[in-house]
Amino acid sequence: MNNNSFINGAPNLVSEKLYSLFLRCSHALSRGHHQNTGMPPSQQRILSLLASGDKITQHDLLDIMQIRAASLSELLTKLEGKGLITRTKTDGTKRGIDVEITDLGEAVVSEYTHNQQEATTELFSALSEDEQRLLVQLLSRLIEDWHNRHHGDSTCRNAHSARENRRHGYGEQENE
Repeated sequence: MNNNSFINGAPNLVSEKLYSLFLRCSHALSRGHHQNTGMPPSQQRILSLLASGDKITQHDLLDIMQIRAASLSELLTKLEGKGLITRTKTDGTKRGIDVEITDLGEAVVSEYTHNQQEATTELFSALSEDEQRLLVQLLSRLIEDWHNRHHGDSTCRNAHSARENRRHGYGEQENE
């Protein structure tokens, strides 16, 4: 906990409650996501990234995912085994590998996207559109701050966040 977590030597109960709620939301979202798609969120995220553009190098995917190389390799092996992606050596390099989504992978992403839209509409139906936009801004700020504190340069993360925001139709965040 940082110094902001304590007020006059006593724990900040609001921060503790927020932390507890974040853990519960994360657990519920992850569990529900996995049950609805039959695929772990990390695999689904890779497919979504690949579906949103052309092939990408495994190294670039590693930068975007912010996970260990061995973990990414394991995820890609599982997706390749299911016929959802292909990996090919990049022309002219020894170690470069291009990762590309297959037609079957595109179909899985399409089905997932439809299911996710229904689930998110239901999940956030308790919030107005303005409240949802505010939540996006607040969570984005928290994630960026956390990342900057623990990982320094946020260039890669900010580029990925901007791409995710465009993909979900949020565009540039306005300061209010």
